[in-house]
Amino acid sequence: MLFRFCLRRSLARYACAVLSAIFLDISGAAAQDLSSHRSNDAQILAQRAQDASRRGDWTESAALFERAIDLSPRDPNLRTRLGLAFTKSHRYAEAIASYQEALRISPRLLAAELGLAQNYRDVHNYDEMRRVLERASRRHPGAAAPLSMLGDLDLEMQTYDAAIRHLSAALALDPADNETRNRLASAYKSKGDATLALLQLSRVLARDPRNALAYFLRAQIYSDRNQDARALPDAQKVVELQPPNPRGRVLLAKILLRAPEGAPGPEVAERCSRAVAVVQPLLETQPEDSETLFLLARAYRCAGNADEAQKTLASFEAASQHDRTTRENQAQAKHLVEQANESARANDFSGAVVLLQQVLEKDPSYGAAYSQLAKLYYSAGDIENASQAIRHALELDPYQPDFLYVDGKILEKQGKLEDALRAFERTTLVNPNESDAHFEMGVIYEQRNDRSRALAAYKKAVALSPDDPDYRHALAALEGRASPR
Repeated sequence: MLFRFCLRRSLARYACAVLSAIFLDISGAAAQDLSSHRSNDAQILAQRAQDASRRGDWTESAALFERAIDLSPRDPNLRTRLGLAFTKSHRYAEAIASYQEALRISPRLLAAELGLAQNYRDVHNYDEMRRVLERASRRHPGAAAPLSMLGDLDLEMQTYDAAIRHLSAALALDPADNETRNRLASAYKSKGDATLALLQLSRVLARDPRNALAYFLRAQIYSDRNQDARALPDAQKVVELQPPNPRGRVLLAKILLRAPEGAPGPEVAERCSRAVAVVQPLLETQPEDSETLFLLARAYRCAGNADEAQKTLASFEAASQHDRTTRENQAQAKHLVEQANESARANDFSGAVVLLQQVLEKDPSYGAAYSQLAKLYYSAGDIENASQAIRHALELDPYQPDFLYVDGKILEKQGKLEDALRAFERTTLVNPNESDAHFEMGVIYEQRNDRSRALAAYKKAVALSPDDPDYRHALAALEGRASPR
């Protein structure tokens, strides 16, 4: 209104300039006051979110951080903390999105890079995890954490030379990190270099005499060397420090049952009775574990309790038979899935469906069989059964990108475009290289006349799969149309 008044009344240019300056100063001050108020409210909400985190109420924490972000959307630290709350709530796709947004705002924020990498690990996208960590290591050459996480990933992938290289580099930057040093010891142990593993473990225990993992690894090494006199006190220390630890209890029981050669009978019986006491608590949490049952049966027999040994041995045999049947069913299920795929390629729809149903009878946890069944039903136009099948697959593995993509296609077919778009977005969060999902997002955006987003999605699909003719045609067709005015 002020500017219109100045123009309408033809006031002197100087007077209008003064009035305008006063108006802008007042507006600017009001905006600063509002911004400061919103920032204070965001800090209060963030503190409440942190309090909820300390209580372990991660759902409440996430909700509070989201409210804080509404007030302070450019704060990357709030988005990083939200990512952690989502991670703790097992909402990995949302966590990935939150960390990505934090990095869009602040591309070199190490905490967000590490959080993003961890969530890619949680959804089993190890390639993307490695890419993020390698980039973080280049960006932060003085930071040990990316190297330590890379070494841990190498351990999981059983690439021990790479693990040793990354973990050693991490320790050169942070020598006091006992967790990384334990991983390095584990890498040396897995590679067969017990001497260097023991050296690392002795350094850990010199810094932390109550480090249960270091005692466990050292007990394993001594036990493998048949140095039970050294292994026994370390295994006992593990159980003392971590009473619920099943691997520690099993290791201690095995050592106790290997009495020294020539040990007197009473000493052997005492060791066996101790082994029984060590193993028995495991039946509360893993009553059908065949290794535990076999070990306990040995301990009972060694301790002279023949009746309990016989009963436990019968339980062991039943558990072993169950394990064998499970493994056989899994192997047969895998073979049947391959046959079903061959039948599908030969356009034998009914035959493929029958084979997949047999798979699920043998192994109800085979998520890929449900997904394949959903694809077959979808191709046949049976959308209701397709939807049910993919629901089962996602219950088994909610972050498998192929399952998410199939879910999106089914939802799209049902006309549930908003739900389909969310499914495709989750697919690309879990695996950014899923070009089909980017393409389908483009299709939905184009149907909504959201040209800019459709273009972005098509361009991403083409960048990922440049030889796909459908992607290139869709992009060219949309680019060839005039932008809406």
